[in-house]
Amino acid sequence: MASQTFVKTRLMTPGPTTVPPAVLLEMAEPIIHHRTKQFQAIFAEVSQRLQRVFRTEQPVLTLSGSGTTAFEAAQISLAKPGSKVLTIGAGKFGERWQDIYDTYAEVLGLTENIKLNVPWGQAPTADQVDEVLKANPEVSIVTLVHSETSTATACDVQAIAKVVSQTDALLLVDGITSVGTMPVEMDAWGIDVLVTGSQKALMLPPGLGFVALGERAQKRLEEVKPRGYYNLDLRKWLKSWQKQDVPFTPPVSLIRGQRVALEMIEAEGLENVWTRSRLLAQGARAAFVAMGLKLISDSPSDSVTGAFYPEGINDSKFRAGTRDDQGIHIAGGQNGRGASWKGKIFRISSMGYVDSGDMLAALTAIEVQLIAGGHVIKPGTALAAVAGVLQ
Repeated sequence: MASQTFVKTRLMTPGPTTVPPAVLLEMAEPIIHHRTKQFQAIFAEVSQRLQRVFRTEQPVLTLSGSGTTAFEAAQISLAKPGSKVLTIGAGKFGERWQDIYDTYAEVLGLTENIKLNVPWGQAPTADQVDEVLKANPEVSIVTLVHSETSTATACDVQAIAKVVSQTDALLLVDGITSVGTMPVEMDAWGIDVLVTGSQKALMLPPGLGFVALGERAQKRLEEVKPRGYYNLDLRKWLKSWQKQDVPFTPPVSLIRGQRVALEMIEAEGLENVWTRSRLLAQGARAAFVAMGLKLISDSPSDSVTGAFYPEGINDSKFRAGTRDDQGIHIAGGQNGRGASWKGKIFRISSMGYVDSGDMLAALTAIEVQLIAGGHVIKPGTALAAVAGVLQ
């Protein structure tokens, strides 16, 4: 029987990310019933720990579903009938939030979906948002992606939140690849709604979406009546949350696992997590540049880093090589209305359960595969560049 070389698998994709062993073990515990005091105690603890990660004293709702489920629920629950919405697209996921309002426009009674589109790899600015809002005082919702996963780009949420807070519009922030890995101060910055998913920096498998509701958003829920939706009605989730409960059957094992993952984040210290992610991302960017690669973002995120392939490198062959030969799973590009990057870029994560050893292994694998594809690099270039940052 032919022997096989052992290769340790490292998941460096920007979601799902690696789940720590302690979290996996907790999720393997026997299922408990969700309509019990035992579950309610766990759920209450998770909710309190989430508030600390979101940097808010306001409710953080735990929905069954993905980050998309959570953001869609916020969009449709909070838009005012007869109003306009402003949706900012600077990548695949900003465009998704535009598509959701296009889908629900008639049901919600929206008069216009104003689409502010920014070139992929660039970040929207507060001045751009301010200009649109001044020309359209009827806007009731602004959707914004903090860390655009598809373009590895981060924007200045704090500045944009300041602009939006001076209007009647609510700011809905996609923090799916920023909450838990980059500085996000929900209350201090005046963010009305902040959303993330379990499978990113919160170190859990996919299946939970989180929606934090500021005071202005909670007031809006009282003003707007549901139209054309049921499970995604945030009023139901908020009412149950106030009783340390959920309105529908939850994924109990995921919630138990989330408690352990949040304990790990607090044990390290949230600010320390931010610092670790930032240094790993800076190291990745330094290594990419040293290897002669062009970064995909003009305003890089610290949760995910991407680069364009050099001439002659085949995307499928390259990523199959890092995966099969070195055990490193990395992500490719995506296509959208603003750009077609599938087959042209690759991306790696610095979120969640990632340390310097993982990053060093990933960058070494990338260098090896680039050399194998004909790109001229002096061996050891990547490690030298990242070591200069991490030291």
